[in-house]
Amino acid sequence: MRKILLSTIILVLLNVVTAYADAEPPTIYGAPENVAVTFEYYGEDFGFNIGYNASQEVRDLVKGIEEECYSGYSSFGISVRGDYRIDGGSWRSEKNNYENWVDLDQDTSFSYVDGHWDSGYGLASYRFEDVFTGGILPGGESYFDDHSMDFRLKFKINYFDENSGTHHEYYSDWSDIVTYSNNQEVYNPEELINHAPALISAELKERNDGTPFIDFRANEAHEDIKLLNSISNGRIMTNVWIKVGNGNWTDASTYNFFAEQFDIEAGEYFTSSSETNFEVKFRYSFDNAYYPQGGKSGSIHSPFSNVISKGMPAYEGASNWAKDELDRANKLGLITPRIKSNMSGNVTREEFAEIAVKLYEAYTGNIPVAGNASFTDTTNAEVLKAANLGLVKGVGNDKYNPNALVTREQMATILQRALAVLEPNEDFSASGVSNFADDDKIESWANLGVYYCAKTGIVTGIGDNMFNPDGNATREQAVIVCLRAYEYFK
Repeated sequence: MRKILLSTIILVLLNVVTAYADAEPPTIYGAPENVAVTFEYYGEDFGFNIGYNASQEVRDLVKGIEEECYSGYSSFGISVRGDYRIDGGSWRSEKNNYENWVDLDQDTSFSYVDGHWDSGYGLASYRFEDVFTGGILPGGESYFDDHSMDFRLKFKINYFDENSGTHHEYYSDWSDIVTYSNNQEVYNPEELINHAPALISAELKERNDGTPFIDFRANEAHEDIKLLNSISNGRIMTNVWIKVGNGNWTDASTYNFFAEQFDIEAGEYFTSSSETNFEVKFRYSFDNAYYPQGGKSGSIHSPFSNVISKGMPAYEGASNWAKDELDRANKLGLITPRIKSNMSGNVTREEFAEIAVKLYEAYTGNIPVAGNASFTDTTNAEVLKAANLGLVKGVGNDKYNPNALVTREQMATILQRALAVLEPNEDFSASGVSNFADDDKIESWANLGVYYCAKTGIVTGIGDNMFNPDGNATREQAVIVCLRAYEYFK
């Protein structure tokens, strides 16, 4: 039996090795993404920087190269080439000597190991000598008051097949066209950055000299944040916060990288990697000075990512009766960072919206977006996601009132509306349910939510057949009713 098992393991390993050895590089590639152009002016000289991101196929290729999956292939080259036209005329690639254009192909510097997937294509003034004498703009930057330049990029992939002795060269399609003029579209950086990043892992490690550092892995940034990085010539930065033990959250500085994998020095917080009780989170940071077109100043930030805890309790301050259900809720990710330090405290509308989004994610497996939802009194991305999904509603006059406390009847109503989004074919009637003794205190708009949730056992009374509709709901109650809803339907 052991020999059979060992043979099976060896066969599986051989199949894995063979699969890697037989892997072939892709032959079709998506175009550069999130392309945007910035203008740089130096005295009489000028230039353009065109920011862009890797397509999924290029990501896959770089990953395969760095993991040495392509046996028999070598001399990989991944570059990007540019093109331009003046006032909608002919593209530079359609004219003579395009293949000899100075620095036609530029390296991308993408890296799967470093999680780096953004880059820029530089076009210095001397490249425009065929348009402007000496590459100098007539009239300086004011030339673009009445004129425009269009730009586009494409990937160039080449490698050598050692088995056949042939050289392969592939091109993506051209990217979307981006236009530079003094009348071009102006973006609002605050809207673009308003998306929370997502942390996958954060591990405390040691360098060869024993110095501790934290290795971060994050998901891809939102497309809007990638665009902001492109229109600002790569100026998105990463702001890391850390909490050690029962201490306070500390700003661990802002770092000049925009990547899905990065590390920070942690010697200021730990003497070695054996000190494992800590929490970390991060957000993206942007200085408006790098996008003067927006007309704003100062630094702005994205919402914080999720918190990753090491050796820390999942939640604190919970009532004894709630702990069994809170443990189950925590496994589903329903306990948000904002509420975890005081579970028995009263829950706000903002906090309930965040919990509702976690319920949606756990139930559907989908990551929601803010869409066109907006309120004048909050930019919390989770609130906007909840509103876009129809999980929550505003209070009127384009306001959400995020800091208002949630009553028990409001909690039941919000939850019933959220469930109607998750299970639109469910019978949400409350027929056959006996009235609570304090039914006269339940508002008419809350009647359906209260009695439907009571019928299903998702929200229960407080004893003596009382519901206490005006009583404040707590954070642990909000989490638990979402857990019960999840378990009821699942």
